[in-house]
Amino acid sequence: MEGNLSATATGFAPPNDTGPCLEWFAENDIGENLTFKAVKTICAPSGWGPFDFPGREALTVTLSVIGILLNSLVVFGVAKLQQNKPLYYLIANLAVTDIITNVIGNVILQLGYLVTYRQFTLFLVTVLHFPVILSLTGLVLLSVDRYLSVQHAIFYHTTVRGWHVLAAVVGAWVSAALLCFSPMMGWNCYAMDLRKRLCYLGAVEVSYILFMTVLCAIGVGVVVFTSARVFVTLRRRLAVAVDGNQQQQDGRVHMNQQQIVSSHKKARSVLVIIAVFLVTWVFFLSWQLTILVTTFNISVDSRAISLHFFIVFLVVIWLVPIVNPLVYAFRLPALRRVIWDSLRNGGVRLWRCLVPLQQVHPAAIQM
Repeated sequence: MEGNLSATATGFAPPNDTGPCLEWFAENDIGENLTFKAVKTICAPSGWGPFDFPGREALTVTLSVIGILLNSLVVFGVAKLQQNKPLYYLIANLAVTDIITNVIGNVILQLGYLVTYRQFTLFLVTVLHFPVILSLTGLVLLSVDRYLSVQHAIFYHTTVRGWHVLAAVVGAWVSAALLCFSPMMGWNCYAMDLRKRLCYLGAVEVSYILFMTVLCAIGVGVVVFTSARVFVTLRRRLAVAVDGNQQQQDGRVHMNQQQIVSSHKKARSVLVIIAVFLVTWVFFLSWQLTILVTTFNISVDSRAISLHFFIVFLVVIWLVPIVNPLVYAFRLPALRRVIWDSLRNGGVRLWRCLVPLQQVHPAAIQM
């Protein structure tokens, strides 16, 4: 089962005999001495694989640069804004997570030349889960923050402080690290009395993937539920305001036309967030389920698995870090304004340094 999962998780389940070849290297000691690229060259001489195509490096590097630049602007804007609001802490946390996701994705692609086949399989399964879980917990915290600010506004504004959010963020990072890197800690080997040479994922692979799948499904459910509740609440309040039925006993404040337009935009943005989130994370959950299916030796299309792997991780590792700042950060007017002003002022200063102002001689003025 471990060889089957290692062949599946790497996405190199090939058209001919490469699958049994990868399983053989996973189950024998020789897999401890050869790098992943060497094993892949032996089992698939044609270089077949989900990330083996012309222009792959240019594509991933370009997407990474765009994602890192956008998220760096978000972190800079939050620091420049200097507002101790919980929302801005969570936005900065998501931006840092997206930067880490880009870096890890590119490092993983290069590790195949440096580490052994078994180590690469372990890194691929555990290290890639770390930024994914971090990103999901960041989105969960953002959605819960939005839910509390809308559904329980008085409690939120009187109780929730910045240090509450910082504590939640630190707890999320520590928990994600402990959960994702648990197979590297050796507890599975001692608990199941596995031989040292099988102590890399071994017999707990399925339980690990199953746990991560359940954890991700719970996170997706929380985000969808809280965002849907926020959307329904905003639409209900807008309907009451537009109909002119604002009464004092409702406990709501009268909304003018500008506030109604602003609330309409907020409701639409929540709907966009739900749609983008579902498209992304349903893809990832489908991949997790595919791994679970293949670990039980159920017959699947190898080429379909490889294509599925490529699409999922292209979206989660390289496209999501570009979409997140556009959907979550740049929709905030204050943050958008401070970033734009900083870019404009920086551009003006750069232009003045490159093209200094020409001084006019007094004699020319008299003439």
